[in-house]
This record gives sequence, structure tokens and C-alpha cells, in this order.
Amino acid sequence: MAILVFLSALLVFQAATACNVPGGLLQAAWGLIEDGEIEPFALVLRNDILSNSGSDGGLYALGATFTAVSELSWVRPASACAHANLINANVNLARHSLGRDALSAAIDGYAVVLAQAAENFRLLGQTCVLPSPWPTLDNCCGDYGRIYQFEESWDLANSASSVARCAARDLYTSFGARANNVGAAATSAATSPALAIFKGIEGELISLLKAATSKDCSRNLRTETGLLKAAIFRAADEAKNSLYCRCV
Repeated sequence: MAILVFLSALLVFQAATACNVPGGLLQAAWGLIEDGEIEPFALVLRNDILSNSGSDGGLYALGATFTAVSELSWVRPASACAHANLINANVNLARHSLGRDALSAAIDGYAVVLAQAAENFRLLGQTCVLPSPWPTLDNCCGDYGRIYQFEESWDLANSASSVARCAARDLYTSFGARANNVGAAATSAATSPALAIFKGIEGELISLLKAATSKDCSRNLRTETGLLKAAIFRAADEAKNSLYCRCV
């Protein structure tokens, strides 16, 4: 009986983290940013993610690619507070010391960042240089999201995501703010709330990446962006509802 319970739990875990990303799509998504514009540690992260983008690690690879490339697309570093807040919330949730309001705020803030990432990919799909305004430097977390519970959060990550841990640590401890943001994006993407959201938006996200990497400047690119943004906020609400039972 114990073996059956273990196997059932294993199958549920694999189903939650598995993702069928079309071959070459994630590499093409990273290719929207020229290699010369990417910090060395971020290139290592890219290679680690792409090398583990098969079925088991596909969901993390999809989400980490989406958020990391978005951070790289800014003409100056953005704030990483939303990433840091989600990372800290994930750790505190595991410690059973997180309230519902704090969880809701962290997931809502992360959803806003994901929605902006959708817009960034729309613009990257239209041009090689992101022609957007500089990001607002929100400092609601007090340090622009540079300091968070890095090791504690990765200790909670599943094995399919952990391949990126070393590169993410190098980015976390890097002197460059842009590199720090990419590390925060890679780390937050491995949290339980983030993976739940990515699972809920998998189809819409893949559709947008296909449109952006094909440089589809038609109305279809705008449509896919709108569909993804709607799916993000819907999935964020579902993630909150599924995790509230773990709050104090």
C-alpha cells in the first residue's frame, strides 16, 4: 500500500512539472536577445535551462526562459522586487509562517511582472531592440529585489528545476543589477506558486513564443499577447486559491 501511495504521488509530481515544449522554441526565444547583450553567467543559465528542457524539466524551462529573457530585454535593469517577494513568500509558506494577504500580494505582484513580460515579448517579436519605456524602479521591498532567501528557496525546488541553481547563484552574487534580476527570475520561476501559474498558462505562453520568434508582426502577435495576459491573471487567482490552505 505504501508503495502505491508513493507511486501515485510521483505520478502527480511528474504531471505537475512535465511540459511538452516544441523543439527549438526555447532556444529561439533566447535568440531574441543577441549573445553580446547577455552577461556571461546568464549565458551559462541559458545553456543549463536548454539542456534540461525535456518533458520533466520542460515547465521550469518554459517559465524561466519567459521571465529571464524578459529581464534581459530591458534597456536598463528593472526592479526585481516581485521576484524577491515571491521567493520569500514561497519559503515562508513552506515554514507555515505566511498569511493569506502576504501570499496574495506576492502572487499578484508576480502576475504583473509576467504580464509585462508578455508585452516585452510582443515588442521583441516586432524588432531586435526593445522600443519600450524604461522600467519603473519599484522599491517596495527596500533593496530593489537584490536580497532574498536564495538557498532556502532552492532547497525547496524540485530536481527538474535544480539544474539552474549554480548559475542562478552566480547571477545572485554578481555585481551587475541586470545579472541579479536574471538570477531572481530564474529562482522565482522554480517556486511552487510560479510553477502553478506556468502550468495554467502553458498553451498561451507557447503560442506567444511561437509568434514572437517567427517575427510575426501581424495582429496575431497582439492577439496572442492579450490571451496570455488574461490567462496569467486567471492562473494567478487559481494558484492563490490552491495555496491558501497552507497559510496561517
